[in-house]
Amino acid sequence: MNHNDAIVEPEILKELSSFEIFFGRMGFKRIDGSVFGLLILAKKPLTSEEIEQTLNLSQSAVSLSLKTLTHFGAVETTGDRDNRDTKARLHSAKEDSLSIVASVFRKREEEVVADFKRMAIRVLEKSESAEHLGRKKRMQSILTTCEIAESVMNFVITMAHSKSRSDYDAQYEAMVKRLPKALDLLATTAGPLADFTMNIKDNLTEKFKSNFKGIL
Repeated sequence: MNHNDAIVEPEILKELSSFEIFFGRMGFKRIDGSVFGLLILAKKPLTSEEIEQTLNLSQSAVSLSLKTLTHFGAVETTGDRDNRDTKARLHSAKEDSLSIVASVFRKREEEVVADFKRMAIRVLEKSESAEHLGRKKRMQSILTTCEIAESVMNFVITMAHSKSRSDYDAQYEAMVKRLPKALDLLATTAGPLADFTMNIKDNLTEKFKSNFKGIL
């Protein structure tokens, strides 16, 4: 097989290890990184068999990974390549990475952060006495961090669903350039931590959006 016939050029296929490492560090299985990376790098949508052969993986391993990636909105599955009504479905990676991140936030991270936040609230309710002042401060810090995380996730989810595909492509670069400035502005105008904690969940997304006026 020459390079023109290969699913991915050999020198590019070497980059799969970066996908594996990244997915592993993000709490996914390394195999999910391999499958997603292959679909990202491939010249065309692939059948499960092509994925299995290229990555030297079992049918069950590829099937489970595709199921996971589909659940988090990272992979799309369509009809067979030759439209012959066979069972050979085609798999491709979604182009919109932001929507994938938003999906992961909605289906995994939001629940994790919400659970941890509820724990912090329960402990705070039992830490009102003077002897628990240190614990109260530590739990308030955890609660603040959870609320910051919730607000950032909400911002990403809102941004991922607020633009059409064409608008998103046209304005994404401008949005990226403004994001650091918006974050700097928020950091310098947040005020005392106590006040910031009380208002962050309801107001942070709106502050973000106001700094992206004309983009979001």
